[in-house]
Amino acid sequence: MVKSIDELWQTIGRYKGITADSRQVRPDFIFLAIKGLSSDGHDFIQQAVNNGATVIVGERDLKIPNYLKVIDSRETLGELASEFYGNPSQKLKIIGVTGTKGKTTTCHIIYHILTKLGKKAGLLSSISVPGLHVTSPDVVFLHKSLKEFIDKGYEYAVIEVSSHGIDQKRIAGVKFDVAVLTNIAPEHLDYHKTFKEYKRVKMSFVNSAKSKVIAPKVTDIKILPGIYNNLNIEAAIMALEKFGIDRKKSLESVRSFELPEGRLTEISNELGLKIFIDFAHTPDSLEAALTYLKSQTKGRLISVFGCAGERDTRKRFKMGKISVELADFSVFTAEDPRSENIFDILSAMVRGAKSMGRVEGKNFVRIPERGEAIVYALSIAQKGDIVGIFGKGHEKSMAYKGFEHPWSDRLAVEDWLRKDPTLSAIVLAAGKGTRMKSPYPKVLREICGRPMVSYTLENLRRAGISDIIVVIGFRKDLVIKEIKGAVKFAYQKNPKGGTADAARAGTDAISKNTDTLVVINGDDSAFYKVETIRKIISIHKERQRKLTFVSLIKKDPTGLGRVIRGKNDLIQRIVEEKDATPAERVIKEVNIGLYVFNRVWFEENISKVRKGPQGEYYLVDIVKLAIDQGDRMATYTLPDDNEWFGVNTPEQLTEANEKMAARLISNY
Repeated sequence: MVKSIDELWQTIGRYKGITADSRQVRPDFIFLAIKGLSSDGHDFIQQAVNNGATVIVGERDLKIPNYLKVIDSRETLGELASEFYGNPSQKLKIIGVTGTKGKTTTCHIIYHILTKLGKKAGLLSSISVPGLHVTSPDVVFLHKSLKEFIDKGYEYAVIEVSSHGIDQKRIAGVKFDVAVLTNIAPEHLDYHKTFKEYKRVKMSFVNSAKSKVIAPKVTDIKILPGIYNNLNIEAAIMALEKFGIDRKKSLESVRSFELPEGRLTEISNELGLKIFIDFAHTPDSLEAALTYLKSQTKGRLISVFGCAGERDTRKRFKMGKISVELADFSVFTAEDPRSENIFDILSAMVRGAKSMGRVEGKNFVRIPERGEAIVYALSIAQKGDIVGIFGKGHEKSMAYKGFEHPWSDRLAVEDWLRKDPTLSAIVLAAGKGTRMKSPYPKVLREICGRPMVSYTLENLRRAGISDIIVVIGFRKDLVIKEIKGAVKFAYQKNPKGGTADAARAGTDAISKNTDTLVVINGDDSAFYKVETIRKIISIHKERQRKLTFVSLIKKDPTGLGRVIRGKNDLIQRIVEEKDATPAERVIKEVNIGLYVFNRVWFEENISKVRKGPQGEYYLVDIVKLAIDQGDRMATYTLPDDNEWFGVNTPEQLTEANEKMAARLISNY
């Protein structure tokens, strides 16, 4: 039994791990209970004990075995982690870089110079640590990483340091030799409340180091695009001079430096456009990036960006104003909305744009789905234009209502560049969804924080489909508001017309370049893998079929149309459950509403579908039509039923949320 922190300090080598996350506790671990912004680690002490924690450290007065009370759990965690890993920061030359903007770039410049000069160095930045959605990692991971640097024989460590990381003591226990301040401007005021407090936090770190570098405001260096990047070079060189590294050698080394991912990253293409992705997410950084790109464009400058939810609300107005002032056209969209309503965020940006006398539709638009916003901007760009996409940069996820969804600006651009002009899709999104017991359109009901139809659009875009028609009906204005941008809209006049009537409504909007048409439901396609959609289209084309439809073997086929097969297992027809006989309802193979058509064949035959027994025009009847006409048809049976999930009731929506949440967690 440990009786004091001093005793724990002296015997720390006997323990197997240290953590502030009760879920990570294993036998013989030390658990530190830390009070956070939304939860309190003291409430999870019992879970930590159950998982095998040998020692508990916290700030409350608690009468439990092996519990030690301290004044500051966060500070203690850092100090204990440092001791646990052998105080690695005392054996390295450590440079920490902080600032409102330029932290990542400056870290990477310093690292580049060191390695170019033959120095062994390690780097911890928001880019170098995979999956990191914060600038500074947790303090245990930090000390563990520094220990790994030592094991690899490194002499230097370069660490990106955020104001949150400083304030939350995620760098506690690290001894910094040099602290670099790139610049400072109002940011994260949602957290720090005042600029004065934000500056105090930043300077507390800078002043804690053995030596400090305050970046200059001017420089004669001209190596990277934009004055701000050359200021970062100057800061990096000044930091390395503290270790006796010659300025001329540093300057020569940095000439081969390339900006890190998401920092004015240019996406090459053959369209005569220039497409840049940049992490700019503050008023100052957006202004600096747009000013530089404006100086480089021969045509129009198109800006795409958002403002994060649960972050400083005051910058939204400013950034909307800056964008319309510098860019020729602006597209306001999502950037990690988190728990906030995206339309409230966009409205603040719009107010900034209108304060400059700009007109919505003429000078700017708001498109809530980021993928659709990017596709829209690229679609309207012409030869000689520059499209700048800001706010996400290198990041690989988007935060919606507590869930991290896979996302990459770069991947969205590359998918669009690889689009197949011969492909189109009709998304059926006109239904009311009566069984959902909601006045809201079913396709807009959320799965893990996103409208279910947004998954459909993203899957289709990633599969290479650029021409997408969304058929709307019930409360169409709401659907348009949510997914407008690059999609086309078609209106189903008869709300009870059925799926064939809905598909027919979208026919006139199909691109004339199209030879292959995908028809898909907007309320059951969230779980498809992009690779599966691509494979179905590929099979359809390779076999030169008029029609390919997708089926699935379901243990419980309730509510779904049954696939009726005859001699030689050939498809005879598909029957809706309400029209099926008792014998047919026993069949487990079901139609899941995904079809691929030869476009000409579809246009010639969709009007031939006749009204069914329930007074509706069923799209499934086009299968029987193809059979009767002797047209070539294929069936693709989905091998994994986890790729499809129909949502028709509140209970199924709850199940869909649970299923998607599990998938998102497994992705990370």
